[in-house]
Amino acid sequence: MGWQGFTVEEYLSEIKTVNMLGQADIKAWAEFRTQNPVLYSPYFHFDYTRILSELCDDVFVLCITKNNMPLAFLPFQAKRNAKGKIGHARPIGAPMTDYHGFICPPDIQIDVHTCLRQAGIGMFRFSALVGAAQLNDVYIRETSPCTMMDISDGAQKWREGREPAYRRHLKSHRRRVRKSEEIGARKLVFNCKDQDVFDQLIAWKHQQFTDTGKYDVLGAGWPLALLEALWARNLNEPQTGTLCAQMHALYFGDKLAAVDFGIVDGQVFHSWMVGYDKTLQHLAPGIQLLEEMIDNAQALGYTRIDLGEGIDGYKRHYASEDIQVCSGHLAVSGLRAASSKTYASFEKFGEEKLGKLGAIAGKLRRRYTQISACEPRMSRRAKAMLEAFKGAPK
Repeated sequence: MGWQGFTVEEYLSEIKTVNMLGQADIKAWAEFRTQNPVLYSPYFHFDYTRILSELCDDVFVLCITKNNMPLAFLPFQAKRNAKGKIGHARPIGAPMTDYHGFICPPDIQIDVHTCLRQAGIGMFRFSALVGAAQLNDVYIRETSPCTMMDISDGAQKWREGREPAYRRHLKSHRRRVRKSEEIGARKLVFNCKDQDVFDQLIAWKHQQFTDTGKYDVLGAGWPLALLEALWARNLNEPQTGTLCAQMHALYFGDKLAAVDFGIVDGQVFHSWMVGYDKTLQHLAPGIQLLEEMIDNAQALGYTRIDLGEGIDGYKRHYASEDIQVCSGHLAVSGLRAASSKTYASFEKFGEEKLGKLGAIAGKLRRRYTQISACEPRMSRRAKAMLEAFKGAPK
């Protein structure tokens, strides 16, 4: 096996820290993103990996080269063992990063099994991998659609292309708008830079995690620091193309109703954290804010608004591009790889033969994967798992 146009022996796979990458690497990284349509997301900006490397001490980049020329990069996080090997690699910034994958040109087929083996990585697990068609020997557990809105031709043109179900949804939205105006005149603050609004969003998200019994990823340290670092980049009026976070707010009178906090590096706004006042839930303030963002996309400089993986619930009305991501793993060598294969078979058997009861194994694994990515200490992981189960809705 090899890459299109040359054999495995002709390229080198090695692990580097972010600081070891030179200007030629960074330039190639940016060029690969420009060339490859699946890398449109701001999560693939080099600075996203750079910022995470400043917050976490386990950030690395798998660099694949030929004759010292960059061919592909895979940012990831992992712990090395005493021999310098990596038993288990996980996506960069998980569980905060919605998309991940190889940074490479679109016309290259990557033999990832050989690349990881050559670099000393035993196993790589992924949850929202892009560009799967370019990869060989990858175990894909499932493929999921994403909610992406292409509004490059304007809001009116985008709405004209929606299905009848969206138009019914829009009628309900307009009724809620009229109802909300009874509270007070609606006010939009785009690219809001108010610290109190940011703090309220985080408070809403903490409460949401508590109410749903899900693990509070923002209570672990670095995830919240990541949001703050990206938002801080926006406070100084960044140039076009700079990676940063932007925040949009909706008020009903003087009452803060909803906030949408997203990551952006140009014309794509990836909605990252959405929060709203629960007392106003019947007015769907989050959807009201989204509709206003669509109407004002051109002024905001957005040609795409990305709501991430999945088209469940309200998202089904907004997906307008056929974009897919996949979850699964690549087991190469070592104990972690062998156990991963066994557990994957166990999960698959349970889901196919035992229904809801059989799905427990997968839920347990995904919950622990999320917690372990945020909590470095085993004692804290165990506590977080226990608290998550205690708080889960019965």
